[in-house]
Amino acid sequence: MPPAVRLRFHHRLAIALVLAVASAATAGAQETPATLTLEEAIALARRNNPDFLAQRNDEREADWAVRQAYGALLPGASVSLGAQYQGKGSPRFGIFTAEDIGVGQTPSYLSSSYSIGLDYQLSAASLLRPGQERANRRATVARIDAAEFDLAAAVTRQYLAVLRARDGVALTRQELEQAEENLKLAEARVAVGAAIALEAKQAAVERGRAEVAVIEAENLLRTERLRLVEQIGIQLDRDVTLTSTFDVFEPTWDEAELIAAAIDGHPQLRALRAAENAASTSVKVAKSQYLPALDFSVGWSGYTRQAMDDGYIIDQARDQMEARRQNCMAANELASRLNPPLPPQDCSGFQLTAEDEAALLASNDVFPFDFTRQPFGARLSISLPIFNGFTRERQVEAARVAEEDAEYRLRSEELRIRTNVATAYQNLRTAYRTVELERRNKELAAEQVELARERYRVGEVSFLDLLEAETLRARADRAYLVALYSFHEGLANLEAAVGRDLDPSFGRPE
Repeated sequence: MPPAVRLRFHHRLAIALVLAVASAATAGAQETPATLTLEEAIALARRNNPDFLAQRNDEREADWAVRQAYGALLPGASVSLGAQYQGKGSPRFGIFTAEDIGVGQTPSYLSSSYSIGLDYQLSAASLLRPGQERANRRATVARIDAAEFDLAAAVTRQYLAVLRARDGVALTRQELEQAEENLKLAEARVAVGAAIALEAKQAAVERGRAEVAVIEAENLLRTERLRLVEQIGIQLDRDVTLTSTFDVFEPTWDEAELIAAAIDGHPQLRALRAAENAASTSVKVAKSQYLPALDFSVGWSGYTRQAMDDGYIIDQARDQMEARRQNCMAANELASRLNPPLPPQDCSGFQLTAEDEAALLASNDVFPFDFTRQPFGARLSISLPIFNGFTRERQVEAARVAEEDAEYRLRSEELRIRTNVATAYQNLRTAYRTVELERRNKELAAEQVELARERYRVGEVSFLDLLEAETLRARADRAYLVALYSFHEGLANLEAAVGRDLDPSFGRPE
């Protein structure tokens, strides 16, 4: 439940619950104004406030960080497939050309290759990473919860600000009505000769001032309404009637219980505790760099290479066969000159037949998928870092500093919340006593105005005495309005400080 939703306020101000006062009459004649409770306003803000939605998106990234940390514990796999074309010409090998090493011109080639690899890396850091990312995710979720709570508190304050401005409009209109009645009364007395004309002019001036106050109050109402729309995150197409009502009650909670509840469950403290836990995990991950790491990989690969010119393949094979025949004949010549001579070899078989040519052309037709497999390979290594220029030491120290900073921030927030709860509770109790006193002052001022008006009607007091009474009542009405909403806002501030909804029964045994 959002802050202040369950508050029940006995004292209701009987005024029109309409925003955008300047166009209220026209809009009301065309359609029934929309209504908006505080709970509905907070629900709309949770769905539409862009700043909050931007923070809530962080949870998705945190989820994938956890998945990635677990995925790092599984083997990695890669598959690659490639093709290449090399045109006809004389390639270079370093500073030499093909002619320099007796190769000559080469034909065009098409080649392709594939490789399949599995790689597995294991270290203490990778084993600790899932725990670190889970802690980071908890910290992220806690920050989102704190942002949601802050959003609800901000919408509550702005909702109250609109109600306060709306009631201010009603109060200024009431003062305008009283000023108009006073003007009519003064004019009537001047008409019968019971008062001088100056009193009617003074009454007209007071009415003008009341009209100015109404205009300023209406402008403030429009401004506060726009700020509420900004908090909600959507543009409201119609005039909105705020329908939530609130009670004034005597706060009888125990201050120590309120502080204990805040320390135990305030969203900001939960977020900082989660951040501290994540920082502690980061220290362990940083220290794991002193431990050895395992790296294991296996791979399979293959290739194809196909010449684009079949004639080049045949000519090269014939040249090779002719060279072998010439070598055979030279060997026979040498063997015949020996004493005793050796039997000659049969050199007639060194000829390229049609079947041989067909087999050569078939063996060249391999692009793109008739791969020649490379030998299987595997690699295992274990590494133990010895010295890396104090990089590990700096990272460990940085993690320790971050952990200490998180502890300090948590301690600072606890102190701040303790102070805020105590201050907000005392302010609320003071606001309650102020409301009771200002209510009595308002009633007395209203009685004084009625008495002054009757006495002015019969000529017992001057118009200045009536204006003084009216001024005192206006001051009392405004003081009561300020006290009333100071209580409402004080309760919202106390709920924001405690980090939860409060009602009169909080902390009491059931």
